[in-house]
Amino acid sequence: MGELIDEEDCEVCVPFDQEWIFTYGDLVTLLLCFFILLFSTCTYETMKFKSLAASFKPLPAGTPFMNEGKDSIVEQIAQQLEESELGDDANINVEEKGVVIAFKASAYFKAGSAKLNAKALKEMARFSKLIFLLPNKIQIEGHTEKNPPKNWDSTWELAGARAAKIARYFIQNGLEPAKITVKSFGATRPLFRESSAAQRSLNNRVEVVVLP
Repeated sequence: MGELIDEEDCEVCVPFDQEWIFTYGDLVTLLLCFFILLFSTCTYETMKFKSLAASFKPLPAGTPFMNEGKDSIVEQIAQQLEESELGDDANINVEEKGVVIAFKASAYFKAGSAKLNAKALKEMARFSKLIFLLPNKIQIEGHTEKNPPKNWDSTWELAGARAAKIARYFIQNGLEPAKITVKSFGATRPLFRESSAAQRSLNNRVEVVVLP
């Protein structure tokens, strides 16, 4: 038989009728671990949800195809422009208002004209195939330089006519009219100061905005 332990020498002696405290302590520890695990899972899901929600915003990705494994709107449009012969005459940016594809008016229209040239019609047909697949609404904006255009009362009319021409082309090729908005800004939103002919040319543009 073992030696009897003096109560004075035992610092953790517990009466037999209170041994339940060990089981209770184990239960509390398990519950603590359970809630810590539950909390960590909820935090992860919250961050995952925020990340997913952010992908639907126009900055930076702006893609409705995330869960389908497809390229983003930016990537698709950029690739389309790279394959186009007018790729050097178009620029794509992601702004607060949406994905903005700016086309140089000099590549699509003659000076002071709102009529699309043959080369522009060909490239616009290729570009429109991508636009038609998107569920997003499209806003087409016309911009000009400050110099008054010939055969037009003001820059507003010329800018509006060019934007309307592209909108009409999209509609004639199958895009729903309700998805299109046309705006004319005339010369009120220049990209450059127009200190040279090249800068004035860049301010003459039509922007196709894929709204978020």
